[in-house]
Amino acid sequence: MDSCFVKPLALAVSALSMVSSIAQENEVESDSSNKDQSLETVVVSATRYQQDIDKIPGSVTVISQQELQTQLSFNDDLTSVLGKLVPGMTPSRQKLSNQGENLRGRTALILVDGVPQNNPLRNGNRYGYPLDSSMVERIEVVSGASAVHGMGATGGLINYKTLSATEGDDSRETLGLRISDSFLSDGLSTKGWYQLREFNDDYDLVFATSWQDQGLYYDAKDNAIGINSVQGETQDSVAKDYFLKMGTNFNDQRLEFLINRFQLHSNHDYVPVSGDDENKIPGTVASGTPTGEPINNEVTIYSLTYSRQALAGGTLTAQLFYQDFEGVYGESNWWATPEIERDQGAIVSTKPGIKLAYTQVDLFGRNDNWVVGLDLIEDETQQLLKQTGLGVTPLLSSLSLAPFVQGDMLITNRLRLSGGLRYESIRVKAKDGQTLYGYGLLGNDGSEYGQIDIIGGTQDFDELIVNLGAVYNLTDHINVTGGYNQSFGLPDIGRILRGEYIGGKAILDADAPNIDFNLMPAVEPVATDNYEIGINYTDAKWLLTASTYYSVAKDGANLLLNQGGTFDVVRQRTEIRGTEFVANYQLSEQLQIQALYSMVQGEVDRDGSGRVDSDIDLKNLSPDRIMLGADYHYNDAITARLQVNHLKSRHNMDVARDQFFKGYTLFDATVAYNMRDYGRLSFAVENFTDEFYINYFSQIRNANAYYFSGRGRTFSLGYEISF
Repeated sequence: MDSCFVKPLALAVSALSMVSSIAQENEVESDSSNKDQSLETVVVSATRYQQDIDKIPGSVTVISQQELQTQLSFNDDLTSVLGKLVPGMTPSRQKLSNQGENLRGRTALILVDGVPQNNPLRNGNRYGYPLDSSMVERIEVVSGASAVHGMGATGGLINYKTLSATEGDDSRETLGLRISDSFLSDGLSTKGWYQLREFNDDYDLVFATSWQDQGLYYDAKDNAIGINSVQGETQDSVAKDYFLKMGTNFNDQRLEFLINRFQLHSNHDYVPVSGDDENKIPGTVASGTPTGEPINNEVTIYSLTYSRQALAGGTLTAQLFYQDFEGVYGESNWWATPEIERDQGAIVSTKPGIKLAYTQVDLFGRNDNWVVGLDLIEDETQQLLKQTGLGVTPLLSSLSLAPFVQGDMLITNRLRLSGGLRYESIRVKAKDGQTLYGYGLLGNDGSEYGQIDIIGGTQDFDELIVNLGAVYNLTDHINVTGGYNQSFGLPDIGRILRGEYIGGKAILDADAPNIDFNLMPAVEPVATDNYEIGINYTDAKWLLTASTYYSVAKDGANLLLNQGGTFDVVRQRTEIRGTEFVANYQLSEQLQIQALYSMVQGEVDRDGSGRVDSDIDLKNLSPDRIMLGADYHYNDAITARLQVNHLKSRHNMDVARDQFFKGYTLFDATVAYNMRDYGRLSFAVENFTDEFYINYFSQIRNANAYYFSGRGRTFSLGYEISF
């Protein structure tokens, strides 16, 4: 075994042995099966064991099945749901690419039942759509730096919990249909889904499939919204999803298998008409067939999970997973060789892994919870050109091995402490390669080089990651929390190794330098420290949470626009501060009111002095936001929701170029009628005031090819029936 993994593996074995021996001495029976499993109170992804939200010293958002159903009636887009309901989350771009979408100014790790979806070795910003929304039962969001699942998570975790069969689903089938339209040419979108659930004491099964055909999107001026012909679109596309989850129970053991296959392909019916950023004219489309093959996203997830309860008084869980990703991008100028200007990019990535966890409850008789485990994750990624077959990046791979221990304990009747350790060991390899002709390097004298050699090699990194927290109950209704969390993850190494884009003007030079992976400090992982304090109040009518946080990466990896029009990875100290407030008030038996406020500010060290001196690029932040919502239950059959999202204007003056964001306010409304045995009918209007606006990312990107308006008034009609 590689020497870099001997130390963490030994720690893991020792930790497992220690907990097992203590468990055998105490023989404390786990009562986790008897805990309240309501969607509103339990978050599985937060600490790798089931834990009530009020025991977590940090900000957690759980989007329940009912809330998810309501939000999807407006817009069938999971990134839109997150952008509206999660504090500190950037608004959706309404595109296939989620470039610029972040959580608290940093990257969030996307998980599907604990299986990672991000591609950190070469971030193509396509991990926002790993599955169809109809396959999601609820969403768990843990804000702030986290290391409990590895792979960075500098901004937090977003875990999509998939469909499951539960008691009462003896043999239940569900059919659904949703139609959305702006009543303009080719603006109709249709979606259908089918679900089969079966459940008994011995086994359970869920089979589901969905099909969605999306038309064009239109803005409030009745103009077709422009398409991003390179990064990709959800409009003018067809998406299919096939989902299967099977579980079997025997004695105190369970075996569960999951497979999900998601495909999204462009219909290839339109070509872009570029906008004009300077004169504030958004892009649109024209009928035509783009060059190259259709843009697509294909994601396949396999997961096999074994669990055994009452094992020395605890529960053992082992998950074996495999994720296969391929994203094909549109044709653009690459200058792969001196003779070939245009080509089509693609990113392919595979992630096999193993997650082991052993949990104990009330080990010391202090209402305590413990988990000890080991994660082994391999990632192999490459960016290629479809037509020439040349590598934009060399083949990259990483292997991470991380033992961890995490727990919380009631110290007094009012004070609960939590903490954890995770030892991350990461080995990163890069194969030998060569840059494209258009991605050379600039010499100190300004000379430009063409294709240059990339010298591959291996780099090893390791770090002990710590998290500490406390929850103190001031009264039966008020508690205060404090937490310190770290994360440790790789920057976009592929972007670093591919060189600097200089277009087709490069000059071949026999003395051109090499890019040596072994000597590049820029590929070192990013360590982020997150400090947070909060206060929570709950009673029969109120649920109030407020928090403030400070996040610092002493050697952060930010994207900075270069002269060639693409982004480079720049290592610089980054500090982010923010405040979040969420309130829910049960005004009456029928009416509930919600409010959300989030503010994020960030600064970076541009002059290399070790101290921040400039505002961060707005691309790396989310705008300050206020959301107000009201849910009205007329009776058991009729419900309605009205919500408004206001994004505040901002002007950053200290960056390399001034950035202006003009805020906007959007209203959504929906009503649903539960006809019981005859199904559920919903009608929704997104942006019902028909506000004209330019999307957040388009405003701060400052490029004609990315200057797009947002969706205007859109009507949706949905119907779902179970039998």
